[in-house]
Amino acid sequence: MDIDQRPGRFTAMELNNLDNSDIDILQYWTPERKALATPVAMEFDGDAAMTELPEALEPATDPVQADLGKMPFTAGGKLYYTLNGKNFVASGNIFMRRNMVLTAAHCVQDKKTGNLAENFLFAQCYSGEQASDNFTFRTVALKENWYLKKDVAFDYAIAIIDKNSQFGEPLRYTIDPDIEGRAVTSMGYPVEYYGGAQMMYTKGTLTARQNHWIMPGSKMGPGSSGGAWVLSDGVTAVGLNAYVVRSGSQIAYSGSPKFDIEFEKLYKYALTLI
Repeated sequence: MDIDQRPGRFTAMELNNLDNSDIDILQYWTPERKALATPVAMEFDGDAAMTELPEALEPATDPVQADLGKMPFTAGGKLYYTLNGKNFVASGNIFMRRNMVLTAAHCVQDKKTGNLAENFLFAQCYSGEQASDNFTFRTVALKENWYLKKDVAFDYAIAIIDKNSQFGEPLRYTIDPDIEGRAVTSMGYPVEYYGGAQMMYTKGTLTARQNHWIMPGSKMGPGSSGGAWVLSDGVTAVGLNAYVVRSGSQIAYSGSPKFDIEFEKLYKYALTLI
């Protein structure tokens, strides 16, 4: 694994230099390993983890199953990977180009140890035990500040996959700061629903908190990490499932980093890795 680390900028893993080939990774992810993979938790313990919210905020809708024949859901899928010797499952999205995937940084690097994940497999439009196609990661890039600052504001990563997706359209993104109050759809594979076998989505309202977006009352829990937050046009991503804050046993709100100029710098850097 070759790692390009530029202080204060980016970390990029050239995954095509791993000993395992793409075929080996496809063979590694047997149905048994997929079934036993741990859904990634999204707990947040930072200073922004306050459970009190203004009563006027409408809670998100209960999650329902997504129609994988429609955008933005066609761009989504399950993400399998190995980190610290354990197998995990999360969510991701075809993004900007047919050979790019957007996911959460915590699905790529352990922010406490700096350990990097491997054996990435993205199963687009996963449903039951089937996917429209499966992709391995060639390269994945994230902001170095995710590990250095332990800050959820940098909890995003962009991967280059081994071939072009032929299904649906890639999501786009915006860094427009004036979108607070807009309706947004959060999607992914929370294990609480159908055991994580089906893509689910919830609709809520974007609310700003510090340098994050939050969605009050979202029930998109473990397994939905990395699933995109998409505006009502069905194609424009403004965030992703990064963390949840609980009040007792209930999720008070879910949170996302804001896509801003730092996110755009990462995207432009990822373009140089193609």
